[in-house]
Amino acid sequence: MQTKLKVSELLEQVKEFDQAGSFLQLLDAVNILLLKDPNNSEYVLYKLKALDGLGKVNSDMKLLEHYVNIRSTDSTGFILLYQACLENKDTAGALIALAYALSVNPDDEQCMVLLLDLLNKVDPKYKRVKINILTVVRIGHLSSEIEPLMRKVKGQDEQDCLYLFVSNTPTSCNSYLLSLLKNISHIVVSPFWYQFYVSRPTLLDDFFFADFPYDVNGSLRGKSNTDINTQGFRNLVNIYENYPKCTEIPPSDENKAWQILSALGIKKLDKIVCFHVRDSAYLSSVNSSLNFSYHDFRDAKIESYKKAIEHLISQGYKVVRIGVNSNQKLEINDPNYFDFCLQRDKVHGDLIEVFILNVCQFFIANFGGPYGMAAMLDTPTLVVNGVPIQQPYMKYGRFIPKRLFKGDSEVNLLDVCAGKPLSENNKTPIYLSFNSTEFEKYGYRYVDNTDDEIYQAVAEFEKLVENRILNMTLTEKQMAYFNALPDAFCHKNKCVITDSFLTAHEHTFKLATRLVEQI
Repeated sequence: MQTKLKVSELLEQVKEFDQAGSFLQLLDAVNILLLKDPNNSEYVLYKLKALDGLGKVNSDMKLLEHYVNIRSTDSTGFILLYQACLENKDTAGALIALAYALSVNPDDEQCMVLLLDLLNKVDPKYKRVKINILTVVRIGHLSSEIEPLMRKVKGQDEQDCLYLFVSNTPTSCNSYLLSLLKNISHIVVSPFWYQFYVSRPTLLDDFFFADFPYDVNGSLRGKSNTDINTQGFRNLVNIYENYPKCTEIPPSDENKAWQILSALGIKKLDKIVCFHVRDSAYLSSVNSSLNFSYHDFRDAKIESYKKAIEHLISQGYKVVRIGVNSNQKLEINDPNYFDFCLQRDKVHGDLIEVFILNVCQFFIANFGGPYGMAAMLDTPTLVVNGVPIQQPYMKYGRFIPKRLFKGDSEVNLLDVCAGKPLSENNKTPIYLSFNSTEFEKYGYRYVDNTDDEIYQAVAEFEKLVENRILNMTLTEKQMAYFNALPDAFCHKNKCVITDSFLTAHEHTFKLATRLVEQI
């Protein structure tokens, strides 16, 4: 083979070898063409033909992946990839390949037969497959993707659908949480399929798409951030309120966790409360090259929790701080206070964090990652320093928000819940604004909860929790506040502001109530 032949001459030879079935010569010729133009889909297809003729097409997985990357609307590549995945005993990859083949060519009856046959081999109950990608680096998103979806799936008895969730890495923000999610779903580690979806998200037909209740990646399929947040919160509120949790910690893991905790001074009969204080350390550790300072307005000062924590200890609780990385420390020298954030177990830290959230009486949270994990475990949760202004979406919750000011004037909370925008020119609702730079541009600032506000909220909440169940009965003030919330407020549910906070700021809420009644 002459490597100095012109491209046109090489193409003539390729076509001749193809027609003659001279697959070795075809392979030699097309390899030379691919040296000149490696991303030419026509040349790659000729190489696949040559390999197929030689009985080796399934052996070159990278070539097949390359072909579907550069010619994604040709179902031939997906069919070949399906065959290669089967040969490599990668059933999930084969199913995903067929889902894409049918997304490209939905009228391919033979392909549909292949899909149904493969699903039947996995389990005769399956008649369809749905796929989505996972967000594994942020614990709040990871905990609010698979678990609430599977609650709904099981609650509605959807037995005939196989759900496949694709991760680009086997690691995650919490390895134990990921292992629990694997117990209730099928998680596929595939950098190829993950990147393939991200690079062309709408190629996968809606019929094969597993729509998470709250999907942070929804923008890839054309959803606006407003729709992602508003509909997402409504979905979570509805699911947590109406469907039981489907995540259980295996007895063997429970025994291991109690052994570790017992050695540290926490026993099964102890009353436990967890708390988490959001700061900038964790996000900085996730990716040091990115600037996450626009999230800093959601952080809080740990010193303001001290009075509440000391109160709980005086009531016989063992109080445990959880989290990963922190630039703050609470100075409490008491054997009933444990900082599992700064003194995190390097081997079992992920297990302990999930487990202790699953057994504690209640959790004191911010709107940060562990808050989502508490929701999936149905742990009663009190959110303090809640911001942006939103109500907890979990089954059992209460909250107190940071107060909001524009200049020296306090902004009415119920005006914000009614959709008050950032400005006349920027119609983004304040409660959907997650960028402090933009926020400050319009003169807004949040004021952290005081020591007394947190203490009063915790003392009130503690009296309402028994055996990990929160009494959700509303007081007169809470009912008035709930009724004043606009029905259009996507966070509206019975996880309302504490009575203590409503009482302390009664004038603000009365004023706001009158304003909302006029809207």
